[in-house]
Parts: sequence; C-alpha cells; structure tokens
Amino acid sequence: MSDVLYTGRKTEGVMLRLPERMKAEIKRMAEMDGISINSAIVQRLARCLREERASEQ
Repeated sequence: MSDVLYTGRKTEGVMLRLPERMKAEIKRMAEMDGISINSAIVQRLARCLREERASEQ
C-alpha cells in the first residue's frame, strides 16, 4: 500500500495554513494512529495522488 514515490528521505518544508477544525481533526486522527500530524497529512496526500493517478489510467 505504500507509494515509493513519496517515501524518500529528502524532504522540503512548506508552510500550510489550515482551518482550526480541520487541524483538530487531523491531529485527532494522527494521535489515534500514533503518528505525527505531518505524517498523517503526507499519508493522506499520497493516497489521494495515488487514487488520482489510478483514475486517469
């Protein structure tokens, strides 16, 4: 299920502004999964991008 396109060690920082309620929901989900907020966001973005690529084929 992992996507090798997004698992490299090289990272780049980005400033992200989220609505408070969205941030709280992501934080809650991250805590339930035992991961950081950053990891939760990256996982969800990777899944979304993977699904979009699959639907384009």
